[in-house]
Amino acid sequence: MSKFLTGAVLAAGLALAAPTHAAQQARAEVQIAPGSGAAGDTQPAEIFVNNYRAYPPSCVNAPLGSGLWQIDPNAQHKTITLSGDPLSADANERAYTEDVSVTLFRIPCSGGKSAMLMEIDRASGASTTLYPVYPGIHVTQDTKQNVAVRTAADPNTFLSHTDAQMPLANSATFVFEAFYPDASPIDYNKALTLTLDNFITSSASRYTTFTVANYDASQYPAASAGLPINGYMSSNWGNPNQSGEGIVVQVYDDRDFATRTLVIAWFTYDDAGAPFWLYGQTSLPIGARLISTPIVYFSGGKFAAVAAAPNVPHTNWGLATITFPDCGHMQVNYNGDASAVHGPKGQGSITFVRVGDVNGLVCQ
Repeated sequence: MSKFLTGAVLAAGLALAAPTHAAQQARAEVQIAPGSGAAGDTQPAEIFVNNYRAYPPSCVNAPLGSGLWQIDPNAQHKTITLSGDPLSADANERAYTEDVSVTLFRIPCSGGKSAMLMEIDRASGASTTLYPVYPGIHVTQDTKQNVAVRTAADPNTFLSHTDAQMPLANSATFVFEAFYPDASPIDYNKALTLTLDNFITSSASRYTTFTVANYDASQYPAASAGLPINGYMSSNWGNPNQSGEGIVVQVYDDRDFATRTLVIAWFTYDDAGAPFWLYGQTSLPIGARLISTPIVYFSGGKFAAVAAAPNVPHTNWGLATITFPDCGHMQVNYNGDASAVHGPKGQGSITFVRVGDVNGLVCQ
């Protein structure tokens, strides 16, 4: 990526399409409109928000790593025995059993909500030729009794599911999702009882039960931290105290898929009240919740230039530190160089408000 993205595009307020990893595309958190994109259609399939999701889409991202439960003070750990494949033609697989560690936990999301996950860990040195199978999972909540639920190793999906009795070759983490469509899904923020079935009919410990209390965000330190800076923060952000002032934010995946790039274009006013825009761009590690970016401004360019010309020179203006307390607000602490010719000056803090969501990237 060039040192500075084309300022003219950002100045126009256009939402640029960030490079997206194929795996991220595959786990779209939106629903394909029925009947669209079929043979003979003249329009591509449209996408819209999946209203049946169990948690805010900006909360959980792929891949689901191990150890996420460490941020949950109420994480529950149990050792259970799983069976081998009871339907296998191999007698060794049918007779196989293995003790695994199961951790049930929540992670905090925006808006006082949470996501529920389960990590299943095989022991080091476990068999590489015989495997335990995924347990059956049922939930009881209020008047809903022993409801089969959907879990997925790939978050923010509406169809993917981990089937019971699927071989578990490796340790893995799964997130609890809602079935599509389901007018009355399980609410994983509320108290519930979760039961795992290992399918060993001769065992007195066939069923393992977890009892989970109502989610209380105040018990989770991460709930009060700023949101991770990712594509869900890409939007137009306005100053509620002054019309005509706002910031366009774009978050890009870098080509190494290990870092991201934050780009901001701040449309404001100079000392004389004329429009003036500031620009920032910086790299950030995935998972960062706070980022500082150098801010520059450009001068000496021409309106709607049609002939090739050297890059318009930029001047360093100052520094902006950005956090997102929640999906609807962006906090900007700024320190602007007082020597900026005719430009805005000073230091302080300001809160911008989200103007809208990018299609397919609803943060809530």
